Amino acid sequence: MYIYLLEKLRKLFKSLGKKEDKISEIISYKKFKKVKKNYQHDNKKFNPNKNISKSVKIFASIAFFYKTSKIKNLIKVCKSLEKISNNNEIYIITNKSNKNFEKKFKNKFNISIHFEVIENLLNDRLLPWYHLNLMKIKLKKKSITHFAYLEDDILINQNNFNYWINSRKILKKYNLIPGFIRTETSSKNSETYAIDFLKTDKIKSLPTIYINNDFDFVNHKHPYQGMYLYDRDLMIEHLNGPSSNPDCGHGAYDQRYISKRMINFDLLAKANIGLTYINVPEGFYNRMVVLYNKRKKVVDQLSCIKHLTEKYSNKKSPFGNIKLKDAIK
Repeated sequence: MYIYLLEKLRKLFKSLGKKEDKISEIISYKKFKKVKKNYQHDNKKFNPNKNISKSVKIFASIAFFYKTSKIKNLIKVCKSLEKISNNNEIYIITNKSNKNFEKKFKNKFNISIHFEVIENLLNDRLLPWYHLNLMKIKLKKKSITHFAYLEDDILINQNNFNYWINSRKILKKYNLIPGFIRTETSSKNSETYAIDFLKTDKIKSLPTIYINNDFDFVNHKHPYQGMYLYDRDLMIEHLNGPSSNPDCGHGAYDQRYISKRMINFDLLAKANIGLTYINVPEGFYNRMVVLYNKRKKVVDQLSCIKHLTEKYSNKKSPFGNIKLKDAIK
């Protein structure tokens, strides 16, 4: 009887925890509605895919757990970065490499590519966190305009970068960051899936920044993207703040930054969460917003990045079950 009551209490508390999250989201949106008028950015001439005229140099760090079957995707990721700018610099942080492989790999590109081998790695799951040391060093180079950390199967193209630059000009004043949604194409039905959405977000309950009759910026509830892209200001904020600490989100680190969402991320995922849940404007769920195409009623393709392994939409998994067209409705 005693154990039975304890089980009942356990289920009750678990249920209350879920309701607490829901109530917290409702409170957050109520707060947004009070300041909604402050987020009416009327810009009829906004072109999110406008070509970038000024010179850019992205320093990109890619975490690569060495496996021959993954090299093909790594090449695609680097090729796409090369197309954005031939000034870009790429560091591949890996647990294993050899001079012959590195030489053959570098010969495929016209941009600067380096391999950083972390020897005697205490645990494989720590590998992604070594990129922060490189970011601190490269931040001293004034010629670098942007910083990216990528998992080895995340592809960003020129259109994605154009969108980020053009959107950042608007969002900076609101302390928000242009975000992306990871997508996969299912071989089962050729549909595109927003793989990190566990359920559909109702647009009527999402903080929204009005731009014009074509576009809004929307703050959704599933901001994980397997990477981050920052300008110098955001990179400085990340490196000098709590988000660059693996314990960020846990009360034992700093009670000012307790976050259930961050606690629930594993060590690998937390390496690319960055500023997502830090200094979030009141009324928003996080700092990431995506471009919403109001005429098509779907997240615009400019905000979509490819997850090249396509492992979620093609197998049974909690992820990869929500089609992109149903992600925000």
